Amino acid sequence: MEAPSGPPFRVMLRMEIDPDRRREFERTWREVATGIAHEPANRGQTLVRSVDENGEDAEDGVYYVITDWADQPSFRAFEQSAAHGDNRRRLAPYRTGGEMILAQTVFELPPTSAPTPPSATDPGPASVPDPDGTRTADDHDHDHDHDHHDAHEAYAAPDTPLAFVGLGNMGGGMAHRLLDAGHTLTVHNRTPAKAEPLAEAGATVAASAAEAAKGASVALLSLADEAAVEDVLFGQVADVLAPGSVVIDTSTVSPAYARECAERLARTGLRRVEACVVGNPFQAREGKLRVYTSGEEDDIARVAGVLDTLGTQVVHLGAPGTAATLKLIFNLLLGAQVASLAEAVAYGVAAGLDRDKLLTSIAESGFSSIVMRFRAELMRKGAYEPAFFRSTLMEKDLRLALRDAATAGVPLPVLDSVRERFARVNEAGDGGKDASVIIEHTTNPAARSAAAS
Repeated sequence: MEAPSGPPFRVMLRMEIDPDRRREFERTWREVATGIAHEPANRGQTLVRSVDENGEDAEDGVYYVITDWADQPSFRAFEQSAAHGDNRRRLAPYRTGGEMILAQTVFELPPTSAPTPPSATDPGPASVPDPDGTRTADDHDHDHDHDHHDAHEAYAAPDTPLAFVGLGNMGGGMAHRLLDAGHTLTVHNRTPAKAEPLAEAGATVAASAAEAAKGASVALLSLADEAAVEDVLFGQVADVLAPGSVVIDTSTVSPAYARECAERLARTGLRRVEACVVGNPFQAREGKLRVYTSGEEDDIARVAGVLDTLGTQVVHLGAPGTAATLKLIFNLLLGAQVASLAEAVAYGVAAGLDRDKLLTSIAESGFSSIVMRFRAELMRKGAYEPAFFRSTLMEKDLRLALRDAATAGVPLPVLDSVRERFARVNEAGDGGKDASVIIEHTTNPAARSAAAS
């Protein structure tokens, strides 16, 4: 039977990888492939390893990548993109050689019936792809520096029950995304009303964090600050999780506290995956966040399916605390942009420019950014509630970053002044509003006088 019209355009790549760096390559390839999977014209990717009849390496360090595209022009367009250039740079350190083969599918014959699953006494093929087709069950066979995991533990499959505590703007969005992807979810939030939409979507609502996490093997946290993490994680959750469970913590905390949490959990036999997320609540709901992870690679591998569901890009940074550092750096830049935008508009308005036209002009200029355009629109509309990122959290993150930078011997005087501005916004009673409300405390003459004093 002939394949349907428009058969996929297939790219086959033979990659020779430094044998001593195979594990790093596999992890980096998965991160790269996760991003490519969101290209509209991509039709799927597979990474395979050359093995003999016994499942041993047939060619030391040789991998094959099979990628399907809607058509050749789509592939060529992606090949010339900046994103592909970045992908090649990321994979280049591991490659020692290889070649690319282009192929056009002529026929594609689906099986006439579903294959019979292997029996309990039949171990099946040596390498079995996971549900998203990018990782095999024996990926850990070549890692002699880490404990091996059973193949069934490699990923949290969609039918793995998850606990989720903290259903604010970001947490609620992520929880909805996991439900949409088919995960079984038990949730809890300090304010019960925030759990109601999730209950309507199929989540089980627990009366406490401990009840939500009891017996779970994977628990996710999205909490406001270190005090909340201390209370929830160490006061309620850690004692009731199943032995060896993984805690995916998306809360923004200091790098020092992140390291402390990982150490304390490890002493009880639990694992912590630091998963700092970048994006807004809409992106959280759609699974379009960027996720930066820290911790042991084996632990991250166990929950890779969950992380991939939450983000279009998952990047592993290294030891505990590194993802927290990057998240604080991002928020330093966010705070500086929002505050500088507010001050620029204050100057323009005082000089006689129309505020709405000024904000629109800035947003549409080459001096803008995605963050600045988004906040400029909130400022133009005066739409500060519900908050996308509360002023209290902005000041908190700036404070954590300044403290960590001071420990590293790096003074940040400009950003310290930005933190002071947000502190005044909070003192004035607007801490629960979006950080863009700072413009109202900057363009207002009384606020300008207070800032100058």
